Amino acid sequence: MGVKTGVLSADPKRTRRRYSGIKCFSVSDGRLKAIIRAVMWCDIVVVGGGELVQDVSSLFYTPFNLLPLFLAFLFRKKSFAWAVGIGQMHELAPLTPLLVRIALWFPSGITVRDRGSFNVLHRLGFREPEMILAADSALTLSDYPNEVKKHDILGVAPRNVLNRSGKFFPLEIRKKFRNYREPDPMPAADAWAGILDAFAGKYKSEIVMFPFHTGSLSNSDHEFCDLIKSRMNHSSLVRFADPAKPEEFTDMISQCRVFVTTPLHGAILSVVTGTVPVSVSYASKCSRFMEQIELEDYLIAEKPGIPNKSVAATIERAWMNSESVVERMVPVREKLVQRAGKTAEHFRAVFNI
Repeated sequence: MGVKTGVLSADPKRTRRRYSGIKCFSVSDGRLKAIIRAVMWCDIVVVGGGELVQDVSSLFYTPFNLLPLFLAFLFRKKSFAWAVGIGQMHELAPLTPLLVRIALWFPSGITVRDRGSFNVLHRLGFREPEMILAADSALTLSDYPNEVKKHDILGVAPRNVLNRSGKFFPLEIRKKFRNYREPDPMPAADAWAGILDAFAGKYKSEIVMFPFHTGSLSNSDHEFCDLIKSRMNHSSLVRFADPAKPEEFTDMISQCRVFVTTPLHGAILSVVTGTVPVSVSYASKCSRFMEQIELEDYLIAEKPGIPNKSVAATIERAWMNSESVVERMVPVREKLVQRAGKTAEHFRAVFNI
């Protein structure tokens, strides 16, 4: 679009090396300071991605995510909400709708990534044409050919979500408290290990684990994957994809026959690469996406992030019917890809870029 982009970064050297021309604002001396510096530098503040608004992780989560919009208003900058996800009303604290109503009046444009998010904001008074229903921006990566050969590989992206308990402070801060006690991840790890062992014993297939999140803002997916592997009898069949190499990471998803995932973007990237997703949901955003792609029959929304016997049965059904499921998924994906492009179109129109 011919604009210079600035981002927050925990490792500016690495960010600049990977994305040449990016302006980096280091969070090493505090995220708040970095956000203020970034807002003062830019012409347009963009908030986006993920769940911009939800209070299940922490009551501090929503105010912090909306802070750039308030700062943009304070410093007289333009702003835009880019393909955002909004938690459903049962995932919001009592005062959050009011906070959202105030903060999202500031942006010049809003796009949301699913109908549920659109409906929540519509209930709060937001309307078209300022607000557009789009789809998750990662879907624009869907340039994988439909005939990509699948291997007998089961992809798995588990996540320890036991800390999503509605506390005020985020996990990163709570871990610094002297009296902080980590919820025991062993029962969840054993549940995953049991299902993967049974699958590996029956099909003798390779299992590739995908640790999506390795930072400090939530539990490390890599640590949880390591724990699961250590509890498996067939651990020799398990290997790891490297999230530090995003192209290889995504290409490996494309080789999987079925992808079992707790993170939302595990399901999204499965659809991007033409792999059958099985979603072990931990939030409504996961359920909403599986409804978008019309694969609700491969959604398990019971105990958040912890698989049960129904997960094992669903994985096996997806494995046996993978080709027909992909055929059913592809035309729906194409429609979502078209919708995903609406965010960039709306951004260009709003700011005449």
